[in-house]
Amino acid sequence: MKTLSKTFGFVVVLAAVFASCAAAATLAIGSASLAAGSVTVSSCGVSSLVATRNVDNSGNVTQVNVTGIPTACSGETLSVTLTGAGNASVGGGSTTIGSCAPTCAATVTSLGGTTSAANVNGYSFAVTGQ
Repeated sequence: MKTLSKTFGFVVVLAAVFASCAAAATLAIGSASLAAGSVTVSSCGVSSLVATRNVDNSGNVTQVNVTGIPTACSGETLSVTLTGAGNASVGGGSTTIGSCAPTCAATVTSLGGTTSAANVNGYSFAVTGQ
């Protein structure tokens, strides 16, 4: 009986190994299916952005204005996160950076709800390509 249990356990482990190898073998390199690979990531040169915010009469942030964006970032998406205590997100939004020279500016007006200016301690930025 002990030998039968060991044999059965070995068969189960062997089946699991073959199933995982078969699943990995289905990964294809191509645009129509899931694939493993790598890609070069380049930066548009964002190093120091400056943000200001507009606040309404109720004390809520209505928009965030970002300046100092390099021209190479034109056409890309700027995401702004308003951060509060403990660097936690208290709101945010995104916009497409328009064409400009020598530097760009962008305004994020849709901040995902009402955010009190008193709760905003800082900003976090991300620029993603097309």
